[in-house]
Amino acid sequence: MSSAVKLSDNTIAALRDAALVHSRSMSGQAEYWIKLGRAVERDPSFGYARLERALRGLEPVVIDSLNEREQEELILGMARAPATPQEDDFWRDRRERGVGVGLDDSDNLAYGARSAKPAAR
Repeated sequence: MSSAVKLSDNTIAALRDAALVHSRSMSGQAEYWIKLGRAVERDPSFGYARLERALRGLEPVVIDSLNEREQEELILGMARAPATPQEDDFWRDRRERGVGVGLDDSDNLAYGARSAKPAAR
């Protein structure tokens, strides 16, 4: 049985991006995240409460102290977080200077508007 669910624009954008990266449909990506989150919450050995505090900035995290599953959830949580004004300024500056701003669909470095790829050395 399917049901409609309302999600924020930020969540939809993150869902769409993740679905493209992982070659899933948006529904498939949402189901994957739901299953992952449910498994994390149900696993008492995972340390979900500690990880949630870290995602909220209430507890410092040394990434090496987390197991592989905790590291993955931390990274996913950071990716889902909306950008701060400082982060927006950082990426705007990089785009304006024509330096690397991310990866394109072929995993090549994408550049800002001012210049194309820098000359090979």
